[in-house]
Amino acid sequence: MNTRISRRRVIGSIGVGVAALAAPPWVRAQRSSIKVGWAISKTGPFAGGAAVTQWPNYLLWIKDVNDAGGLLVDGRRLKLEYIEYDDRSQSEEAVRAVERLINQDKVDILLPPWGTGQNLAVAPIFARGGYPMLAGSMASDRTPEIVKRWPNVFSLLNTSTTYAEAIVAVLSQARAAGLINDRVALAHATEQFGIELANAARRALKAANFNIVYDGGYPMATQDLTPVISEAQRANPDTFIAFSYPPDTMALAETARVRGFNPKVFYTAVGTFFPMYRDRFKENATGVMGIGGWNPDNDAFRAYIKRHVAMHGREPDRWGASLFYAGLQALGQTIEKVGLNNAEIVKYLRANSFDTIVGKLEFDQNNVRKGGWFVGQWQDGDYYGVYPNQPGVRKPIIPKPAWKA
Repeated sequence: MNTRISRRRVIGSIGVGVAALAAPPWVRAQRSSIKVGWAISKTGPFAGGAAVTQWPNYLLWIKDVNDAGGLLVDGRRLKLEYIEYDDRSQSEEAVRAVERLINQDKVDILLPPWGTGQNLAVAPIFARGGYPMLAGSMASDRTPEIVKRWPNVFSLLNTSTTYAEAIVAVLSQARAAGLINDRVALAHATEQFGIELANAARRALKAANFNIVYDGGYPMATQDLTPVISEAQRANPDTFIAFSYPPDTMALAETARVRGFNPKVFYTAVGTFFPMYRDRFKENATGVMGIGGWNPDNDAFRAYIKRHVAMHGREPDRWGASLFYAGLQALGQTIEKVGLNNAEIVKYLRANSFDTIVGKLEFDQNNVRKGGWFVGQWQDGDYYGVYPNQPGVRKPIIPKPAWKA
């Protein structure tokens, strides 16, 4: 096993007594707790996204379950403990860590890593171990193929094409209203997520008769995105779209602001829906579009936000975080119905609906039936869903206000 993998086990904060863990083998065999494990990016380029969207919700769910007395399994309330490894934003590390969680740590509940590429890398390992995999940060056109091949995989997001076609639908409506022309600049990070979204967007833009006047990719490690913004700006588009990850999402906006690049639609992807985006750009965030979105207009959602802030000192993101938490709620409800038998958990998840903070959650062919919001926009200090048209939808602000100094 690669010794550089970081292992963390937290006992005190999750309510599992030290005495129980120190008990003799014949006592431990009666099961005094449920062991949860995951490998996730605590360092490397994926760490920022994982820290905002994913592992805080793992910890919050564990705390909420333990505060309620634990999960009811076979007539007994069992609290949760967890083991965490740092995959260092590398697929090979994620695979090794997940294998260790299964074979050495023998976790009862296995949770997925962050990011499309990492999820695709570990999906076969989850399947081989028989664990249900609730993927909340995997947006891929391969999802239908993946869930067909590995029926234990459940996707809480939609396909790349779904999200690409959604922003093109918003653009088509704006063009029909005379708000924008047909000139689009397209950029993307050259990682699985960015490549898939860009490919899908090209198809959708061409089908809708938009003119792609700039089309460029950049490595995720790129520090200076001035060349991307400069080339896009020279092409004089009304719309700028970047399928980006958090560091480049922030850098693209800052570079556009500094250079005075003011397209009527400015869209970036992962990171746009983070509270830190609003905190960093303040009034300049208004009108910026991106992937995802939310409408926290219900008591359960507001209570979730309050608990998240109390535990982590910051708000959850405006898209994937709530879907992750909802997926964990569904998993907990399933375990209380069928116990810790993975085959039965998979079967129950596929056949039932669950009450969660995002409303009724259910799966159709292992894909979430209601996938939430596909396009969001910063308005009035929050990141609201603007597409598709459903309760709570906001009308998009087009054109985006010009960047202010």
